[in-house]
Amino acid sequence: MTSLTPSSESQLPAVALIEKTNGVSGAVKLSICIPAYHDDPTSLITALTLQTGANACELLIYDDGSDDADMAARIEGAILKFPGPARYINARQNSGRSAARNRLVCAATSEWVLFIDADMLPDSVDFLSKYIGLTEQQKTPAVIAGGFSLKQVKPGANQKLHAAQAKRSDCIPANRRALDPGRFVFSSNIVVHKQVLRTVEFDEQFSGWGWEDVDWGLRVAHVFPILHVENTATHLGLEPDDVLIRKFGSSGPNYARLVHNHPTATRRMKLTFMSGMMRNWPFVAGASRMVALHRNLPLPVRLFALKLYRARMYANHL
Repeated sequence: MTSLTPSSESQLPAVALIEKTNGVSGAVKLSICIPAYHDDPTSLITALTLQTGANACELLIYDDGSDDADMAARIEGAILKFPGPARYINARQNSGRSAARNRLVCAATSEWVLFIDADMLPDSVDFLSKYIGLTEQQKTPAVIAGGFSLKQVKPGANQKLHAAQAKRSDCIPANRRALDPGRFVFSSNIVVHKQVLRTVEFDEQFSGWGWEDVDWGLRVAHVFPILHVENTATHLGLEPDDVLIRKFGSSGPNYARLVHNHPTATRRMKLTFMSGMMRNWPFVAGASRMVALHRNLPLPVRLFALKLYRARMYANHL
C-alpha cells in the first residue's frame, strides 16, 4: 500500500490518498463506493472482503472530513485484506453526503457503482455476486436498489424509536418499492450505472441529513429504469432517541428543497399534507417531542408523536 500525493482531479477537494493496486486481473466488474463521516466502515470492509465476488471488485472509501486518525488507521488496515484494488480518500474537510457520493463516482473505474453506507452490513454472503449477476443482465444503464433491513442489529433501549421508524418507513419489500420506484431509492444500498450518475448527479445543495437520495431517485426515475430487488443490507447505525429527533427537526430545509424540486410527487406524500395542517399549531412541536422521548409509553404512540413533531418542524419551511 502506497501513500499518494493529493489528487489532480479538479472535482476533488484537497485530500490524502492511500491506494492498494494489486487484485483484479481483468476489468473491474463493480466499484464498491463507501462514503463515511464519523461512522467506522471497517466492519463493512471486513464483511465485503469475505463475500463471493469480492475479487472482481474494487473498493473505494471516501472519509468526508471525519478527522479521526485512529479510524483512518483501522480503515487502512482493513483495505489491505480486501482481495481487489482499494483506494482510501481522506478529505480534509466535510463536504456533505451528496458531494461525497459525487467524488466517489469520479474515482470509480467500473461502469457499475455500488453505493453502500459505512454503517451498513450485507445480509447474505452472495450480496456482491448477486449484484454483479444483475448488472450483467442489464441491457441499458439502470439503477438496481437492493433494500434495507434490520436483520443483524438489536436495538438498545434508547434506539427502539429509530428501529420502529425504520421498520415502518425503510424496510420495504421490493414489490412495494417498485410501485413508486423513484421514491424508494435508498442510496445506502444501490448499484448504479455510471451513465446514470453522469446524467443525474446528487444535488450538493442538500446539506446535513435527509432527502437528498429521494430527490436523486425521483429525478432518475424520469430518465432511467429503476429495478427493485431483494438484496438487502442491515442498517447498524440506529440513532439514540434524542439524536434521531434532532435530525428530524433539523432536516426541514432539505424537505422544503425536495418539495420545491418535485411538487407533484411530494403532494402525494402524507408528510407534506401533515406539515400543511400543522402550520397553525405551534404547540404541537414541544408536546409531540416530549411524547416521542418518553420511553415508558407504547412504541406506536411514540412513533406517531415523532411523525407529528417532524411535520410541525417542517411546516416552518414550507
